[in-house]
Amino acid sequence: MTEMSRASSEVLTSRQLASRIDRLRIRHLRLLELVANTGSLSAAAQELGISQPGATKMLQELESAFGCNLIERNTRGGHLSRAGSHALDRLRVALGELDAARAALAVRPEEPLVRVGMLPLVGVEAMPHVVASLATQQNLPRLILREATVDNLLELLLAGELDCVIGRLESREAAQSIARFNVKPLWAERIVAVASLDHPLVHGDKVPLSALQDGDWILPPPSSYTRRVFDQHFLDVGLIPPVCHIESISFHTSLPLVAGSHFITVAPECAVRHYADRSRIRAIQTAPPFSTGHMLFITSAQNTVPPGVKLIEQALRKWLGAPET
Repeated sequence: MTEMSRASSEVLTSRQLASRIDRLRIRHLRLLELVANTGSLSAAAQELGISQPGATKMLQELESAFGCNLIERNTRGGHLSRAGSHALDRLRVALGELDAARAALAVRPEEPLVRVGMLPLVGVEAMPHVVASLATQQNLPRLILREATVDNLLELLLAGELDCVIGRLESREAAQSIARFNVKPLWAERIVAVASLDHPLVHGDKVPLSALQDGDWILPPPSSYTRRVFDQHFLDVGLIPPVCHIESISFHTSLPLVAGSHFITVAPECAVRHYADRSRIRAIQTAPPFSTGHMLFITSAQNTVPPGVKLIEQALRKWLGAPET
């Protein structure tokens, strides 16, 4: 075969595959996702409301379009091949975008919809300023705000179920996933120890960590970012971290509890500022102070950033007094 004929053959093959992919329907994509979730082609067929032969035909069309085996059969049903898993990772983004388009057009099609994932602390100061600013400019898109852990938010972003995340990347996540995200810095945020105005430690200057060891603490779960930073801070100076008396994952719960008691808690500095204006609490000036983390604006590197997402980022930077990037 000559070089020209070989090249023509490769172009033809590429065109054939593209043509086959064009003929796929949304149900084909759902089929692959259902097989991954159920581990069975027959169970996936039942979920889709089609016959087993119909599901088999759809699978054949999928594999023909992609030019490889997507499912490996076994005695317990079937599971995705390595190629099938890679295909599903990409297809989930497409399915997420389709779901977003459907949701955006279902109620008020003339207004864009932006799905924002955020840590709870973003809802204290940052998001209220964003909403107020865009509403004043009559530029506010419809928003779906979802609060969760960093891990969960990043999974949703990669699956196409969120348009952006306002949060942080911890070192282990950054090493594994940084190439899959567009990451832009926003602001520095640290955690602080907090007690009621009646607590003797709030009136001290440069309170040593050793003075906090035996306090009655309200702390988030050991698996949380805040608790890990808190414990590590004591370990870094050779102290055993305090044992909590009350475990509470939400600073919205912990701070009011502290205001009316002898307990001490730890919370993001922005939340302490917010509640200090409304409750009888004050930050404890510890020495050394707790470490600072960085809040980030994160989007998927796979997708084009929608105009509504750019509006959110611009409003955040305006609030921070930071230049646009």
